[in-house]
Amino acid sequence: MIKDSWGDQRVYWKFEGLMPSGSYKDRGVSVIVNWLVGQGVRTVMDDSSGNAGASLACYAARAALFARIFVPAYAPQPKKAQIAVYGAELVEVSGPRTAATEAAEASETGVDVVYASHAWHPACLLGFMTNAWEIWEQLGGRVPDWFVSPVGYGGLFLGAWRGFQHLHRSGVIERLPRMVAVQAEPITPICDAFHEGHSEIVPRRRVAPSILADGIAVERPVRNRSILWALRQSGGTAIVVNDEEILEAQERLAQRGLFVEPTSATVAAALTELGPQLKPSDTVVVNLTGLGLKRLPAV
Repeated sequence: MIKDSWGDQRVYWKFEGLMPSGSYKDRGVSVIVNWLVGQGVRTVMDDSSGNAGASLACYAARAALFARIFVPAYAPQPKKAQIAVYGAELVEVSGPRTAATEAAEASETGVDVVYASHAWHPACLLGFMTNAWEIWEQLGGRVPDWFVSPVGYGGLFLGAWRGFQHLHRSGVIERLPRMVAVQAEPITPICDAFHEGHSEIVPRRRVAPSILADGIAVERPVRNRSILWALRQSGGTAIVVNDEEILEAQERLAQRGLFVEPTSATVAAALTELGPQLKPSDTVVVNLTGLGLKRLPAV
């Protein structure tokens, strides 16, 4: 974790891009793969915008499993190349992000073939809980005042929330952080539902031909009710950013030596809107979820 400042606010960057496959997905996928190996599974499948697929391909290769990854045809080339280089079968699916999910769900499964969905599998959330535990440890046994994370399916957000809850119920911490979910235009189902006062998302088709923050372009996150409950229970908020703000934040982060993909830069962009709610003494932890090499900018 890196102590820094953003404007007038002190922040801590939790740089998840340093994981083996370059994103936070390794926390959950490593737990899934270890569990599936113990169950005798030989083939794993998932659908992904790129990072979860690369992570599953990575850990499957290490465990000598065969991986089949379904991705949108528009997924960034570096992510597709990473999946393929691990030896996984890369299946490109035309259409929106949901088409890749539908293709994976329709694919053949069996006794030794499992749809190891990072969005659905409970073991994945167990892995994501370690993000919260590391933050507590790296802050010297303290809990942050604010926890800021990009949200697509919301696995890291929800896993970390449960990790903090575990610490609280165990008597290790006395309070919980305020949780902040960040999404990018035009696909903002969690933010819309939160600010409109809904307990679950209202499905709205907002398919964009090209989405900069592709890692969180999820129209129907399966755990949306739990995410919205955590936002309200923690006294947190949800923030929407646009492409211009994302690119500016990505460049500012790079100028201080932090090269992140656009999806990760959303959280830095969101700090501008969050700023009026912050006190100078607040401890703000911001998750930078993926390495910049995942989606290279034009030069």
